[in-house]
Amino acid sequence: MNQALKFLLSIIIVIVTFIVSATLAGILAEYAGWWKKPVIGGVAAACVVLSGYLSAPVYKLYSAAVWLLIGAVAAWVMSSVFMYAEDADTSVPLYVTYVSGVFALALCWGLERRKVV
Repeated sequence: MNQALKFLLSIIIVIVTFIVSATLAGILAEYAGWWKKPVIGGVAAACVVLSGYLSAPVYKLYSAAVWLLIGAVAAWVMSSVFMYAEDADTSVPLYVTYVSGVFALALCWGLERRKVV
């Protein structure tokens, strides 16, 4: 299978991972009585970055970084579109999402360095 098809499969994997992880995180947060938006954002960001890293055929760390940037823009847009009463006057859910994505990228970077050594 050529690289373009492998990257297309990687994109599909990341999108499905986003949908599944956000849905399951929302269900878990609802069940536990937690503030849903930071939980959903944090879990989804980490899962998107990690799945982007793991599913990329080559340039894994670059792929994870690109998915982090795509996810950061998407989170910024979604945070203003899907505003709930509990989120009024706070950007905490967005910051939690960003921190989770950066933490996942750092984990990918650690995995990459571990493979080299």
